[in-house]
Amino acid sequence: MRKRIPVFLVVSIAIAFIASCGGSGHHTTTQNEVPVVLSISDPEQLNSVGVLSFDLQITGACLLTSSDASATSCSGAQNLLPNGAVTVQLQNLQNGGESDVLATTEVPADTYTAVLLTFGTSTAAINVDPGTTDNDTVTPTPDSCTAAATPTVCELSPVVNPTSVTVPFTNPAALTAGQPVNIAISFDVADSLVEATAGSTNTFTIDPSFTVSENTTAGADGNLLDVNNVMGTVTNVGTGTFTVTDSATGQPVTITTGNNTTFNGFTSCTTNNLACVAANQNVSVNYGVSDTSPLVQTATSVTENGGINFGQGFEGTVIQTGATPMVLVTYVPAGNTQGVSVGQTLTLVPPSTSAGYSVATPAGQTLPSGVSFAGAGDLVDGQNVLIDSTGIATAGGVSTTTADQIVLEPTEFNGTVSALNSPNFTVNGLNNFYLDNNIQNVNFETGTQTTYGGSVSTTGYNGLTVGDQANLNGFLFNGGVGQSPVVYGENVYDNGQSGDLERKAK
Repeated sequence: MRKRIPVFLVVSIAIAFIASCGGSGHHTTTQNEVPVVLSISDPEQLNSVGVLSFDLQITGACLLTSSDASATSCSGAQNLLPNGAVTVQLQNLQNGGESDVLATTEVPADTYTAVLLTFGTSTAAINVDPGTTDNDTVTPTPDSCTAAATPTVCELSPVVNPTSVTVPFTNPAALTAGQPVNIAISFDVADSLVEATAGSTNTFTIDPSFTVSENTTAGADGNLLDVNNVMGTVTNVGTGTFTVTDSATGQPVTITTGNNTTFNGFTSCTTNNLACVAANQNVSVNYGVSDTSPLVQTATSVTENGGINFGQGFEGTVIQTGATPMVLVTYVPAGNTQGVSVGQTLTLVPPSTSAGYSVATPAGQTLPSGVSFAGAGDLVDGQNVLIDSTGIATAGGVSTTTADQIVLEPTEFNGTVSALNSPNFTVNGLNNFYLDNNIQNVNFETGTQTTYGGSVSTTGYNGLTVGDQANLNGFLFNGGVGQSPVVYGENVYDNGQSGDLERKAK
């Protein structure tokens, strides 16, 4: 039986000819170039398989004209990846409202008929149900992992086929000199992950399922694109700018600061401006890409991830609690010297005192009463944590990390709204990672800090309906013995549809 056959590639692009927009007044360039920002997100829908990390190598992305419409590589086409191939971690980009930037570049003004994407390798950390085996088809020896009485997390390298996909525009795209454009790739991990099942064995491959859209219209804040929660290492500080290496893409991003940029978490600096930022710091950045020519990337906030020393920090997901906690590595900031890699599973020796635990709540937010993150007993499967590791030791094939600081970061997950209890709601329909770890429901607490997107972007909480499928983001806390975990909700992205969790099938 073959499950979750990917949806045929669909292009959802409404591209209008924009030559008449050239006189908007804020584009002054006279060159025949179009500023382009290439972005990517994952419109994750409900999926029964728990994918804890997913890395995809994009080897090429280019715009095609009618004269090169039959191209199978980006040689000679209008290249959108000037720095070459990019490997992107998609697991924390799970809705249409969360994007990351793959590249910024310029292309000649012209009429384009299609986008060509080429793919390389992929790696996925997948939850394996008890009593089953998950594998891929890598040759000559497939990766394979079997779970006994308890679930396990297995790193696979699903083969990507096809590796070259041309997506035609619904209408030819006439790009105008000086008019910035966002070419957005919406890569659907859930639909791309193809599972063939024979008995208790599941074999995974990747059949790319995605849409591409084009946008030349700025949002209410004047930005062509807003990018949130970019974590990385500062590599350079200049005059009015700094450069950070994005841990999700490995790409350097040069960011401008201004009077409206807020600086958080810099406990050793009180100036609250760019003077607080220094090379080798580990920071999280929110920024906007301007609707101007040339493009400018301006930070709205810069937060230092305090307690995370250069070369020692990495981000992970808690995959086992109790006497022997374990984490799965999901992000590794540039400059890490401990040899950890995305998809690696580590036994965790947590800090022994409450001083080693903290919560990365934005400035001005106050956690609700009754929640705690101050010791190993507060760890919950699925928590997203930033770890300052004092060292990695390997013995008997088991690698162990000793942490002196653990910072609780927001966790992103999908589920179904099962009950409304204003201002909060309950979520079920979780994937097999949560279910296998005895988490059937999550209590989602909203407040003034909660933002809403998708079908409830204007209605907020009042637009939620029991049965809605949603992408959710917030700080995950232990609800206590016999109680469901509690999420201090940061974001709700309602997909505007109802339905039960089930494996996709043709």
